[in-house]
Parts: sequence; structure tokens; C-alpha cells
Amino acid sequence: MRALAALLLAAVPGWKGAAAEPRAGAEIMVYAAASLREALQRLAPSCEKSSGVRLVFNFGASNDLARQIEAAGKADLFFSADESLMDRLSQAGLVQESSRRSVLSNRLVVIGPADSILSIRSAADLAGRAVRHLSLANPEAVPAGKYARAWLEKAGQWGAVKDRVVPAVDVRAALAAVESGLMDAGIVYATDAALSRKVRILLEVPVEDGPPISYPLAILRNRPHPERARKVASCLQGPEARAAYVALGFTVKSEAP
Repeated sequence: MRALAALLLAAVPGWKGAAAEPRAGAEIMVYAAASLREALQRLAPSCEKSSGVRLVFNFGASNDLARQIEAAGKADLFFSADESLMDRLSQAGLVQESSRRSVLSNRLVVIGPADSILSIRSAADLAGRAVRHLSLANPEAVPAGKYARAWLEKAGQWGAVKDRVVPAVDVRAALAAVESGLMDAGIVYATDAALSRKVRILLEVPVEDGPPISYPLAILRNRPHPERARKVASCLQGPEARAAYVALGFTVKSEAP
């Protein structure tokens, strides 16, 4: 009976059903840092409506996304968590330079499982005996891990903790490792920690003590719909986007072009 009812309703002009997807004139591929997942998924419906496209997201570690862009060239927009990776694509002639904006910033936090009794007041405390395993996004390549390493190096503690580091493929994997209880502590973005009830923040790294964290956004060259990509880029920097970023804990750096 349910199947018959659904069939009859589908025959009614104008009835689309709850699962229907809006038709779009083009498909725009957005390659974005894993830490932007919730923000961009929240903005997708309004950006699709305003630009007349269907957005397809590829979330992951920014370094992996940059390699994919270099290898396949299928991305229309790149929203990186690191300026140097955008620089690399720029030097390869893959970035529409006039479109590049440094849109957001973030903060680092030290986290532990929700029931952690650790007391972490500074980077030096991570070198204590209580921290046997420290979860980071890969500090050799992934932006969140590189930022964490830069903070520890500036504090003079990297040498004391590097053998305890358990590298993860991206910042969300580093968060998940702490959530599981397998790690004593981890260093992630404040925006990621705020999404989880399975961790608690042990230390907020002061902005002045950490490295500058910057998320650049740019349109990529040699793609079939540059004007529609421009509309999406504008939407991702507009008033609704800025409000969404702030609500999730990001710091907005630039206005829409």
C-alpha cells in the first residue's frame, strides 16, 4: 500500500517528495579541508540555489586534496587549511589568482577523552609521563599537524614529545583517535573539538603562541564553468557563510569580493 501511495503521489503535478533533489544546470566540485565539512554542508543548499549548480564536495587533508588537483584537475574550487598548499598550486599555474582570498582562521586546542583527568596548562605538560600517546594529524604533511608541530617547536617541546606522536590521516581522524580513548591527548582545531561530546578541551592554545592559521579559497583554472564557480565562491564568502563560520567557531578574515 505504501508503494502504491508513493506512486500515486509521484504522479501529482508539482509533488517532488521529501527526498527529491533540486535540478541544477552544472556540477561544481569543491575540494575542501576536512575541518570545513559541517560549515560547507550547512551552506550547500543556499549556495546551490543562488548559483544554479549542484555542489559536490571532496573533504580531506588539504595536502592530499592538493595532490589530487595536481594529478587530475577535477576541482573547480579549492578551500585549503594552509596557504603554502595554495601557493604550490598557484606556482603550477592551476589557480585563478584574482579569485584567491584568505577567508578564515582557526585555533589549536589540546584535547583528551571526555573522562580525562589530565591537567595540561602548557606545551611542557605534554612531555609529562601521563601523556604516552599524542594524536596529531600527520605533522609532516597535514596542515593541522604542521600547525601543532610549529606550536610545540616554538615552545621548545617538540623534541620531548615527537616519539609519542601517533600521526593520523587528517584532523578528524586525530579527533576520532582521542574520542576512542586510545590516545591520552591530541591537538586539533578548536572547531573540531567543539563538535564532539566525547572529548574535553584541556588547553586552548593562545593565538599569540601558535602559528598563524589561514584558510585560503580560490577558483581553479581550466574548468568548464568558471562563472558559476565564481558565484559559488562568492556565496561561500557572503553574509550567510560568515555567520555560519562564526557559529562553528572560525574567525572570519575577509569579506566577500
